[in-house]
Formats: sequence, C-alpha cells, structure tokens
Amino acid sequence: MALGALLPQPVARGVPVVVVAHDLMAGHVLARDDLAVADWPVDLSPEGAVADPGTLVGRALGASVMRGEPLTGARVRGPGLLTGAQDGLVAAHVRLADPAMAAMASSGDHVDLISSAGKLFAADVIVLAVDSGSAGGGSWSAAPVSGLPGGVVVAVTGEAALRLATADPSGLSDSTFSLVMRAPDR
Repeated sequence: MALGALLPQPVARGVPVVVVAHDLMAGHVLARDDLAVADWPVDLSPEGAVADPGTLVGRALGASVMRGEPLTGARVRGPGLLTGAQDGLVAAHVRLADPAMAAMASSGDHVDLISSAGKLFAADVIVLAVDSGSAGGGSWSAAPVSGLPGGVVVAVTGEAALRLATADPSGLSDSTFSLVMRAPDR
C-alpha cells in the first residue's frame, strides 16, 4: 500500500465570495464591517458573486439578508435591481389603489398594471421590489414583509414608464393602479 494514501491530502481552496457578517435589513447601506470574505467551492459559487467587499461598500441592500449569505450585484439597490433584465428596461415605482394588493406580490412576479379608470397601462411586467411601508417610508424589499405596502417597483420600457408617470395629465388626482397577477411560465 502506498504511504501517500495514508497522509492528509491538501484541501482544495475555493474562490473568494463576499458574504454578510450579520443579519441586515432591506435598505441598509453597507459598511466594510457588514461584510466578510469566505472561500466557496468553485462549483457552488453563485453566479455574479462579488469577490471584493470594497465594491459593495456604500450600496444599499434591496432585500434583507442573513449572516453568511453571499452577495451579488442583484442584492443591492441601484443598477443591481435591473441586473439580468432586458436592455432598455427601467425601474419604475407604481402606487397601488389598494396597498394590500402589493402583499400578494413578490420580486420576480409577472403582473399587469391597470389604472383606476380601467385602462391597461402595462402588461406582463416584472415586479422588482415591494414597498414594505407607507409611501415615503423608504423601506423596500425584494420580498413581501409584514405591514401593508403602498406600491411596487416594476421593470418596464421607458415608454411604459412615461405612460405610468403621466396617467393623470391634469395632475388633479393621485394616480394609482391595480395589480393583476399572471400565472408563472411553465
């Protein structure tokens, strides 16, 4: 029997992946002490994983994260919110007629947006984030949380965003929309 088979074998090193050092809420602005670097096996490293914590410092989280969770550009607000989206899409906030409607929506859902006048303004758009507090609360999540949300952020074309923003050209009322959930693609 070969002696080498009995000796300890070197452990394969992974790739550096930035993980969160402790539980953090959505909207939290990342500081260096919020982040750690862990070795992950190459074949388990998440797509888009970040290796340098410095690239995330100062960015706000788009959703709550748990200690040890790896971070990608899609987990932070800003350009990361549209990571993976088709070219030409923008993120637009939509106020809802009934804030409880957003409680049924989650990041990634496909929805139609219908105005209070019954007009279809955008069809089959993707929910990027759900407002987890009242308007102006500044708290956003990529998943629904407790409390009644007041709106959602959706990925739409620039043209659709303009239509949504000018739904009431008189400016005399606050325009709100209803969400119609679409069945997931199979």
